[in-house]
This record gives sequence, structure tokens and C-alpha cells, in this order.
Amino acid sequence: MSFTNKYFIYLFPFFLHYNISCTSPRVNVLALSYTPDFSKKLFLSNLMKLENKAIKNPYDPSFLFKASKELTIFSYGFTMEEAAKLKISDYSTSKSIYLKAHNDFVRSIDYINSSLDLEYPGYKTWIIEKNQKNLDFKKESAEKLYWAAGAYAGAIQSSNGDPKWVIQLPKIGQLLESGMSLDPEWNYGSFYTAMISYSLIRHDAKNNKFELAKEFFKKAVNISKGEDLSPYISYAVNIAVSEQDRNEFTNMLYNALNIDIYANPELTLSNYMNRKKANWLLDNIDEYFY
Repeated sequence: MSFTNKYFIYLFPFFLHYNISCTSPRVNVLALSYTPDFSKKLFLSNLMKLENKAIKNPYDPSFLFKASKELTIFSYGFTMEEAAKLKISDYSTSKSIYLKAHNDFVRSIDYINSSLDLEYPGYKTWIIEKNQKNLDFKKESAEKLYWAAGAYAGAIQSSNGDPKWVIQLPKIGQLLESGMSLDPEWNYGSFYTAMISYSLIRHDAKNNKFELAKEFFKKAVNISKGEDLSPYISYAVNIAVSEQDRNEFTNMLYNALNIDIYANPELTLSNYMNRKKANWLLDNIDEYFY
């Protein structure tokens, strides 16, 4: 099994809360469905504007955070998706796209770390050093900690097994657990969904790691009222694949596909992207089981 599959940190393709335009989620879904290239260009144009603001305002934590968040979303939603789909048919091209994604994730880490350090002096020491003092994060910073974890996860996943990045896995847990302690139910259980995958690949994984991951799955489904596809996809890709349970893999993906993506307008776009992901996983199921 390749590095990308073995350490599949499926943190963010399920959480693509972006707007293609100033219209409703239904219209944005139509835009992504029928004009994906144009939608990508619009998103990229907006991302470039946000990055320019961050570069021109290096001491503004808000601009830095927005640039990091949008860059992470773009890298997962477009670049990483393209690389993953090409890996089967054109490994060489896929590898170069992963490299681009990796460089973007590293840049995103720089933005988010600078943003958090401006708000919490000593953060950069906290995220680097072991046995450090806990920082007194405010509840509203849960979102930033989540996206910081996402940027690190993306950098690791796209690094092609680079030891320099693999050893930074504990930072993901440090950020997720800190954010989860502040607001565990934030964004329909996003922390719990993220912990499904992290519970399995963390360096200090427990013997009952699969049971823990399944508990996080149940919590995520409960908080989202079963309206979010992401816990089901994370279960399929992380738990079912690790246990080589093909039936569970397909059951989870079909459960995801049966969810009404319009039931919760705040989840419509991410659910649309995850529906595409679920269909792709079913079409390529043999790549995950041996």
C-alpha cells in the first residue's frame, strides 16, 4: 500500500465551505456541475486576492487566516483531487501535482502559524516544542486550530512520505485536541470527523484505535443529524480500508450517497463534493482492496 493510502489523512475534502458566487448553495452546485473550470478560475482569482492582502498585511491575523483557509480548501478541493485521480493512470504527472499541492500547504502553514502567533504570543514555540505550556486559547479560535491541523495534514499527505513531514503527525493531534476541547461540536462535528482518521495513524495510537475511531464516527453523525456525508466517507476510506472490509466500505459510501445534500444549506457544497468523491471511490474500489 502506498504512503498516500496508508496515511490517508482525510481531513478536508469533506469540508469545502467555499462560495463560487454570491448566490445560493444550489446555484453554486450547478456552477460546479456544469462549469467546473470556470468555477475553479473564480476560486483561484479570489484566493490570489486574499494572499495578496495577507502579504501586504503581515501583522493582520485576520488576513493571514483567510489566506491560509482558502489556500487549504483550494489545495484539497482541486489540486489534491486532481492528483489522486491521475495517480492511477498517470503516476508521473500525479506526483508533480502532489508536489505543487505540498508547496501550497506549506505556504498555508506559514500563514496560519503567523496568524495564531500574533493572537497568542508563544504559539510558534507551542506548536514546535514538546512538553510545552498550554496556551489559553479562546473558544472562537477553535476554527483556526482546525484549519491549522488541515494545513499540516495536507502537507504530510502530499509529501510522498518525506520523513521531515511524517514526524510532524503529532502536531495534527495537538491542534485537533486543543480545538476540540474548546468547542467539540463546532461545525457539525468537524473535529470528530477529523479524529476518525487521526485516531488510526497517530504515533501513539491505542490498541483499541478502531473502536475509538468508530466512536468519533458516531459522534460526528449524531451532531450533524446524519446530514453530512463526510463521516461516512472518512469511515469508508480510513476504517473499512484499514480493516480490508469491502462490504463495510460500500455500505458506508451508499449511506453517504443516500443523504440529501440540500437538507442542510450550510453543508450543501461540501456534500456535493463528497458525493462526487463517494462515486469515484466506488468506481475505483479495487485500488483499495487486495
